[in-house]
Amino acid sequence: MHSWPRRILVFGAALMLASAASLAFGVIPPVGADTSPLAIPERAVRALWVVVVLDVLVAGAAVASGRVGYRVPLGVVGIVALLLGLVLIDAATALLAHGPGTHGAVVVLWLCVGFGLGGGLSMVASAVTPRRYWDNRA
Repeated sequence: MHSWPRRILVFGAALMLASAASLAFGVIPPVGADTSPLAIPERAVRALWVVVVLDVLVAGAAVASGRVGYRVPLGVVGIVALLLGLVLIDAATALLAHGPGTHGAVVVLWLCVGFGLGGGLSMVASAVTPRRYWDNRA
């Protein structure tokens, strides 16, 4: 068994991977097909793919830093995860004005905001946990 800070860390990484998958399969296709006069689908899709790649990199960095035991970079990774979640708030509110064809993508974007904030908070919580809890195998 692993210590509970490691479990929280893995949970945070899983949330970031869930956010990446939700963006890739639930948001990017409808955004790419958006025909609203307010839309610039090429730029939006490119920006969302950047967020997907960053979500995957953050999840990998969190697991790697948890294994090695570097807690300061883990805190930085957690803050980056929080910021990625906050960035999606802008995308969700902007996409809401594009009409009913994108409302499903807006719902998925709000889920991704929650995933990003939850993953980031989990990573920060793991980073600030005292070392004695990391070493405990209970």
